[in-house]
Amino acid sequence: MRDTDTASPSEVGVRGGRLYLNGATVMTTSTDRQLAVAREAGFSGIEARAERLTGAAGELGAAVALVRTDEVFSLNGVRLGLRPDGAPELETLEADMVPRLAICRALRAPYLLAVPARVPGLEARRGLPGTREGLARARDLAAAAGVRVAFEFLGFPDCPIRTPRLAGEVVRGVDGVELILDVAHWHASGSPPLEGFPVDRLAMVHLNDLPPKPLAELEDADRLLPLEGVIRLADLMRDLRARRYAGPWSLETFNPAHWSAEPLELARRGLRAVMAVVGER
Repeated sequence: MRDTDTASPSEVGVRGGRLYLNGATVMTTSTDRQLAVAREAGFSGIEARAERLTGAAGELGAAVALVRTDEVFSLNGVRLGLRPDGAPELETLEADMVPRLAICRALRAPYLLAVPARVPGLEARRGLPGTREGLARARDLAAAAGVRVAFEFLGFPDCPIRTPRLAGEVVRGVDGVELILDVAHWHASGSPPLEGFPVDRLAMVHLNDLPPKPLAELEDADRLLPLEGVIRLADLMRDLRARRYAGPWSLETFNPAHWSAEPLELARRGLRAVMAVVGER
């Protein structure tokens, strides 16, 4: 961490890591405005969204003109597609990687996030090999562009890679790939212990919360700000800190109600919520 006379408000009193504003929290706000909002609210920077920037040369140019060094942590993201039989959709992946890696280079984002496919009925044992193959291919393409890949499991019932343990199995033997832990997906997968999940390979933790709904019915649009729902955040924080994870952290909600809020006001509320979870106490 930087000295407190040069650190952003988000970094003062936080255990080691920096705090980022994920673009999914303010999805209807342009990326350059997301950068400005994150700065004014006190975040260290943003995680940019591929949904906004692929095919949007004007928005990318505006963001490139504004961005500072180390201000964009990642581009979210690319999907590791699978066919119904579990075979990887490598041609689609390779085509998707081209514009995303160009965006990473333009914004000087060190990470591209990769997520598994959602394929109803596909069991983990059949989805794991293809996901691993796709992840290795994404890693190789990204490495050639000077970008790193971080893999995030999805806790949805129709995702074959839906638990921390399965995410650990995917990256086992795939060197050079890191992990993302999203607390919403951890909760949706049943809030399991992190046994089998290599915390030492964590690049980022996404923070948010969820309402008291049946786990199988949860979707991204249900997400709340941290401490507004039922996720056992304190338990997870203790587990992560016991394994020496100290950040970085990112505020990631996909709630459409948040998108209609004033972005700076929402970002400030979100920062206070994140600090209440990860700040020194």
